[in-house]
Amino acid sequence: MRQELIITKNDLSIVDITPGCRCFIPGDMSKKEMNLFECIPSLRTILNPQILKEGGAAEGIALETGTYSVRVFPAENHITFLFQPEDESLAETAALSKLVELKKRNEFLESIIEEAPLGLILCDENGIIVYVNKKQEQNSRQKRRQLIGRDIREVYQKAFEYSEITKLFDRVVSSTVSSETLIVDHYYPQFYKRDMIIKFIANRLKEHERVTVFVEIEDELYREKRKAEKAGEDLRMSQNYMAQLLDSSPNMVISVDNKRRVVSFNKTAERLLGFQAGEVYNSPVDRFFPKEELLKLDLAVSSDELWYGTVHIYRSDKSTFPIELYTNKVKDEKTGKAISTLFLAVDIEERNKLRQNLIQSQKMNFIGELVNGLAHQINNPLVGVINIADILMQMIDVEDERYAYVKMIREAGESCKEVISRLLRFSRRQEGVTHTEIDVRNVLDAGIEMLMKHPDFKKVKVERSYQNVSHIRGDPVLLQQAFMNMLINSAQALQCDGVIKVGCGYDTARGTQIVVTIRDSGCGIPDEDIPKIFEPFFSTKNVDDGTGIGLSLTYWIIQDHGGRISVESIVGKGSTFTTYLPVKGKERYE
Repeated sequence: MRQELIITKNDLSIVDITPGCRCFIPGDMSKKEMNLFECIPSLRTILNPQILKEGGAAEGIALETGTYSVRVFPAENHITFLFQPEDESLAETAALSKLVELKKRNEFLESIIEEAPLGLILCDENGIIVYVNKKQEQNSRQKRRQLIGRDIREVYQKAFEYSEITKLFDRVVSSTVSSETLIVDHYYPQFYKRDMIIKFIANRLKEHERVTVFVEIEDELYREKRKAEKAGEDLRMSQNYMAQLLDSSPNMVISVDNKRRVVSFNKTAERLLGFQAGEVYNSPVDRFFPKEELLKLDLAVSSDELWYGTVHIYRSDKSTFPIELYTNKVKDEKTGKAISTLFLAVDIEERNKLRQNLIQSQKMNFIGELVNGLAHQINNPLVGVINIADILMQMIDVEDERYAYVKMIREAGESCKEVISRLLRFSRRQEGVTHTEIDVRNVLDAGIEMLMKHPDFKKVKVERSYQNVSHIRGDPVLLQQAFMNMLINSAQALQCDGVIKVGCGYDTARGTQIVVTIRDSGCGIPDEDIPKIFEPFFSTKNVDDGTGIGLSLTYWIIQDHGGRISVESIVGKGSTFTTYLPVKGKERYE
């Protein structure tokens, strides 16, 4: 779209104009000291002193050649006026199209929630039900109009007779935790007259002052299993039959003794992990799990009840993949003592790919909405920054020392626009995003060099230790942003005085992965906060110092590149962020 420019002094006397402006400014343009308001009287009532002083925009200015909008850019000695023709019909059409698109998107998300196979209850912070989906309406055996507006503790009175359910709900409502999962066996619900197993997942939506409760009924699966066990008791006593049964399972079945040594290893485990049963018998089960997963493994093995969690597990080539792990104790019938622990592991790598869109809407909803909102809010002023920098670069001689500073402002603005654009694509999970071959060391160096101008790095020294590593495929801008977020977190922990050590090389135990470490000697992270630092909106900083989304974005950027990230920290001694990126990443993106 064509744009016209008028530059005046602070007293509005015209200094320079573009040729196109002459068509709507009458009079002899060779005349000196022409005043803008005298040439275009209609601007006098539209552009108030505040806009002239601080800058701004006005629309709907009728001139001889049509209707224009004008943007005002005040400088030290000059004021720049940018005129742009308006097309109201196109603007209205674009706005209508945007509304239709937004409505379709909302309807799509609502249909996913409404048709979800899990029951969903949405409450306010006082426990008053504001929404239930179709599945929960079926679970409750009551119409939703009979449920909405009532206290969840009143509607599901029997459920809250279970102390563990009451504690779970109270912890989430009181913000003690933001999310919690509970599996209850031998559950007798309000509206059914039979025993079942129920999984509850409660989440607190702090920004919206709401609490969600997902309800999954698992009684059918376990009831059939119990019936089969009772009907085939004699058959199951056969050791040969048991071995064949375990080997035919589509999931990995491993059992360990009380010293955590492997005593059984089914065919599925052999196929998925790449080990033969004879290779692993009597060896520690810990060998199959990365160091950062051993805390979960301790909880799984020590639990006297059914334990469930999502962890990573090693293949024989030292690569990892995610699994759903269920553990339970095998007890002696006579003494009741635990004699072993049964591991049931479900490979969820393929399932995760099939559920990518659903996972994105459930786990990244807040981040996506926030990135979208911030991007649109930031883009407009960024355009102004870039435009005015262009104007200043045209006005300043290349040899002028100020030219380099203006050029730096413009380049920084363009860099911000690129990061915002990539974050938008990332938050929307757009298909077909191009990934390139990159050197992780170059990405780290670019991020460090940019941060050395950051206020938090005034007294921080960065020590680098790099090995020669293979290139990976990914998005260099997003990876740089992820590493910068970790570096800023380390600098803030040092309180602007100390050393950050950045390392890059191969993990000696996992030759197919590149490991990047960012280590500081700062204040450290309390043990209770470490599991939550990658959660959206979690922050231990003051409200003005952090939003709680930086490390959350970092986590998902690394995961989107097929990697993973872990944190080790000791209060008062410092923290280490360790990132693993697959060398074979190109297979993921091609």
